[in-house]
Amino acid sequence: MAEEMLDEMKEKVETIKETLDLELEPVAVNLFLEEDDVPDDYEKADEKLRHCEFVMKVARGEIDKVYATAAEQLCGGGAAAIGVASIPEPVKTGAFYHKQLGQHMTPSGSKGTVDLVPKAGDGEKVFEAVGYAAASDMVIPPDAVLIVCTPKQALHIVQAYLFPTGGRVEADFSGIQSLCGDAVGGLVKGKEINVTLGCNGSRTYAKVPDECVIVALKISGLCKVGCAITEIPIP
Repeated sequence: MAEEMLDEMKEKVETIKETLDLELEPVAVNLFLEEDDVPDDYEKADEKLRHCEFVMKVARGEIDKVYATAAEQLCGGGAAAIGVASIPEPVKTGAFYHKQLGQHMTPSGSKGTVDLVPKAGDGEKVFEAVGYAAASDMVIPPDAVLIVCTPKQALHIVQAYLFPTGGRVEADFSGIQSLCGDAVGGLVKGKEINVTLGCNGSRTYAKVPDECVIVALKISGLCKVGCAITEIPIP
């Protein structure tokens, strides 16, 4: 039964890819409590990268089925947002975004923003490892599927998500910790879908294309979209 469900999820990914003509591969992200829990299909990363860089390398087909522990995560804030490390003090206090990056006018503005970023482990290290794989080739159900796409493609994903019951999608982002906090942390903390714009780090280091946004889906959201994407009108 589990294998059948996995095959069905992969079929849904392929349907989304083909219907929307996605240029980048949707990426399955898995969080593991223990490194020993990582399936044998994954290879441990042999280089230190940011979470967003791992995601984009898989999306572009440059790497496949790789996992990283905190030691292989180059961005402390991103690692904390996905729960594989505790939040660094300069990020926690807001000093990093206020003093170093000049992201907000006041220290309290930075601190308040960081506090509101969804964190898979509430700022503490909960998971030993995170796995990255092409969603069309997932080997276990993912915690999040990240789709880097154009705004028009994101529009149709949202329309497909709402097709069965209607409603609204509330995008939650702040321009920092996008592919980590917004896309993974947000789903772990309860969202079924989120749309985020990327951040300076992901667009600079991971090379998220200027013309793209990021849609994050839980398994349930992925199944909704995969079932409905061929039912909605796509001009």
